[in-house]
Amino acid sequence: MNMLELFRNRAFWLLDSLNGGKVKKYLNELKRIEGEDGLPDKDVESYCDSLLKKLLEHAEKTVPLYSGQKTLNIQDWPVTNKMTYREDYDRCISSDFDKASLIEMSTSGSTGTPFKSFQNGTKKKHVNAETLFYNGRIGFEIGKRIIYLRSVVGEVQKTRLQQFSQNIYLLDCKDLSDEGIKDKLKRIVKLSKGCGAMMMGYASTFDAFRRYFDKYGFKDAEGAKIYGIASGSEMLYDTTRASMEKAFGCKCVSRYANEENGFLGQDSKENNIFYLNRADYYFEILKMDEDVPAEENEIGRIVVTDLFNYAMPMIRYDTGDVGAFVYDEKTGRKLLGSFGGRKVDTITDSRGNIISPHSITNKMWEYKSIKQYQFVQKDKHQYKLIINLSEEEFDEEKLKSDMLGILGEDSIISIEYTEAIPVLSSGKRRYIVNEMIGK
Repeated sequence: MNMLELFRNRAFWLLDSLNGGKVKKYLNELKRIEGEDGLPDKDVESYCDSLLKKLLEHAEKTVPLYSGQKTLNIQDWPVTNKMTYREDYDRCISSDFDKASLIEMSTSGSTGTPFKSFQNGTKKKHVNAETLFYNGRIGFEIGKRIIYLRSVVGEVQKTRLQQFSQNIYLLDCKDLSDEGIKDKLKRIVKLSKGCGAMMMGYASTFDAFRRYFDKYGFKDAEGAKIYGIASGSEMLYDTTRASMEKAFGCKCVSRYANEENGFLGQDSKENNIFYLNRADYYFEILKMDEDVPAEENEIGRIVVTDLFNYAMPMIRYDTGDVGAFVYDEKTGRKLLGSFGGRKVDTITDSRGNIISPHSITNKMWEYKSIKQYQFVQKDKHQYKLIINLSEEEFDEEKLKSDMLGILGEDSIISIEYTEAIPVLSSGKRRYIVNEMIGK
């Protein structure tokens, strides 16, 4: 660490100490349960059972959505999803909290459904501890530099002061053309050269980097001092992981996380086999077509109970992702395998340049009346948006204009309205589809 990074580190922990040392406490608990290989499931059960009981008692007494629940057996509680909360947020928030004082988290969601959740201060500190723990698995310490590759819009933009204090540099990844990637590699080399940095981004962004490296080799990455790479939001393919590790000379991990909850897990020894965060969440995998547990190795719906969000308890929350429990005989715990969540197609603009699917996703955040959508690339110049609206008021021409700004002015964009976006046989909704793939 250089002097400025060390100052940030000391300042963070001093501030945490003055506020009761909660982040450090939660981080130590994560290390106890999930450090190294982690504790066996049987040793974590009693810990989770007591937290579940406390959470369910709180929810039944203070959250209208759960009023009248007659049992503390979580299997008897209803399975929820994004639509459950979006229909009436006030019914989902505990009467123990003033909504105006809560921290709002916004996401477009893995199915393309705009969604927000609310967190109390204690929950947010748990997420802070999760960030430090999982980033720490690839060499990060508070104060060190992070280069974050993502499409930057108002909802995710940080102020200059926030970026400076957290030592975060946001690189906008709307443009994933060869020239765009070459420019970003120059920035990565410059930003990491002196003090080193950790790099984070979408798996689809790293896919574009891999294609660039396949065409031009790794020369443009020379000089970058990256000590760890974390990928998220979609499946990280083995070829992409290997390419990023070769280009930057460090470990690249795949992470399972979302905005509404936090860090759910991260892979380690085997690619895309996730060690789940049992310290902060209770996990279930339910069958595709009914709310009963799937068998070991059977692919089903990933359902999460957030153990520390008391403001808006998310109990038996169907994440929209799919996977299967696999058993690790050495550590005596269940891991998440066969992960099939959040895969999106690669799309191009009307000039044939690859663009990040998240440039579409982030733009859709602005349209609050859209409940669900599916973006379809029909051919090089033709695109279709299938939309499910929550209300009639909607500016179709503005949306088309916004899409032209992303896809190219010569693009042909049609809009189709529907009451529901169809699901695949896997139970997933694909919100980005390229019908040119495979033709």
